[in-house]
Parts: sequence; C-alpha cells; structure tokens
Amino acid sequence: MKTPFFDSLFDDFGIWEHSDGKKPLVEEGYALDDAARGLILCLVLGRDEQASVLFDYIAKSIQGDEIFGFATDTFDFWGAPASDDAIGQIVWAMGQACHRHFRADEAKVLYAKALTILGRPKFIRGTAYALLGALYVSHDSAAELAADLKARFAKTTHHWPWPEEYLTYGNGIIPYALIRYGTECDDAEAIKLGLDTLTFVDKACRLNHFLGPVGNSGWFSAHSDKPPVYSQQPIDAAYMVWAMMAAHIATGKPKWLAGAREWMDWFEGDNITQLKLYDPETLMCFDGIDAPDRISTHSGAESNICFLLSRWMMEHKRTF
Repeated sequence: MKTPFFDSLFDDFGIWEHSDGKKPLVEEGYALDDAARGLILCLVLGRDEQASVLFDYIAKSIQGDEIFGFATDTFDFWGAPASDDAIGQIVWAMGQACHRHFRADEAKVLYAKALTILGRPKFIRGTAYALLGALYVSHDSAAELAADLKARFAKTTHHWPWPEEYLTYGNGIIPYALIRYGTECDDAEAIKLGLDTLTFVDKACRLNHFLGPVGNSGWFSAHSDKPPVYSQQPIDAAYMVWAMMAAHIATGKPKWLAGAREWMDWFEGDNITQLKLYDPETLMCFDGIDAPDRISTHSGAESNICFLLSRWMMEHKRTF
C-alpha cells in the first residue's frame, strides 16, 4: 500500500499531530497516541524505518515514572501524566512489536513500564487498548484486563447495555477488544459480550436513518432519541470496521463481514454528505463531517492512521 500523505507527516522525531489540508501544522507538535497507533500501522505494513522513529518517540516520552502525552515542535515533552487512552495504546503498540519481533527486547521493557504506570485505568478505553497489547505478551495479564473490562458492564441494563452513561467517541474499540480476547483466549463469554455490545453500538449509529458514527458535537445517552449528527470522525468508523472484522473472524458469519464493508463505505461516500472522506490519489483522510454538505479540511495523524489500518484490514481480512 502506497501512503504518500501519511509519509509526509513524518520527520526524524515523530509524526505531526495535525494538518490543514496537505500542510502539517508543525507548531501544534506531536501526540503520544498518534505515535502508538502509528507504530501499529508501520508494523503491519512492514515499514521498519518509520516504525523506529515512532518507537523511539514513545521511548523518549517515558521519563522515570511519568509518561508525557505531547511534544512541541522544538522536541520538548509536556502533558504529564498522559491519558489512560494514550498509555493503553503504548501497551498495545509494544505488544504488537513483541509479536512481530521488532526490537522485541526493548518492547518488552516499555510494555511492562507502561502497564505498570497505567495500573487500573479510570476510563474503559485505556483498559481495552491495554488488553489488545497484553494478548501478544501474557495471557495472564490479558485475563486480568479482560476481567476488569467485563466487570464494567455489571450495572448495565437491557435498555442501555453500555458501560458508560453516554456513547461518546471510539466506541467500537470496546467490543473489538472483547471479541479479540475471546477469540485468542477461548472465552465464549467475552465473545458474546463483545457481539452484543457491537450490535448495540451499530444500532445506535443507525437511528438517524443512515449509517454514521456518534457525532462529536455532543454525546448520545439512554434518554436521547438519536445521536448527534455532526463532527463524525474517522476514528469512530474505523473502530467499527475493526470490531465487525473481529466478529466475522470469531463467528465465521458473513453478516459481520458485510458490516465491516458497510462501515468502510462510510469513507467511500456512503454517509450524510455523499462525499469521500479521503483523496484517492494520496490516501489523505480528512478529519470528519462538519455539516450536511461539508467535510473537514483538516487531515490529522489520527484520522489517517485509523483509515489506513482499516484499508489494510479489509484487504487482508485479519485483525491486529
């Protein structure tokens, strides 16, 4: 896969967080979660040189018992402590590095350090990300994280089978982690919980009579008639692609593969704007849907990495 725009976001230090069209917004610096998810993309694509840049960035962000979430364009780290989400994604990325024998000895050290600092995450996505990494390093650690993830569903109801008060962002990563864990560790309960949760999220994303992620202009609660429409973001559609593919692999049922294709089609223009979310020539993915007839002119690292991982997954019919 040729990725000219993604490649343009790199320098020798890391990957720029934001861009206005094709121009990186250098003054806005770098983000740790982009380095972590970007490392996963580089590993699945076999891009060792780019992977090393991001691996080194992650290593530099861990200083003593602190992890810094951001760095400036002058290479100064700030924003400690990093979020649960970002630290969980370090665990995931380092688990992938171990699995793919990429600087594995160093990766094991960084994996353990990040997992220790993460502890028991306050927020559920941090647990989901860490679980996805632990699958490749320690099934015992994965089992502990999976137990924590499942326990967060204890107070859910039939009407609202979601472990948070609102459906917000990146919702698909939670069923993805549950299904991946259940598949790898032969846990039928985790697979069922993941499938049920995925079905709920997918249904909620159709309440506006078209398929689209929960808009980041607001959140969707049990008391809402339908989710907000605008500021739909690629990360949300991508995570649903991943969860649907994991469900297909776990069950062998064609409906889940069809679901993955349907969510991928959101990028292709099957959305409220009827516009593609990316440039076919450069594979530059835009940051979302802002209005009925307008997509964002920005094109940041998060959107591009999630889009490219989704394309890779649809091509190879594999998870990561």
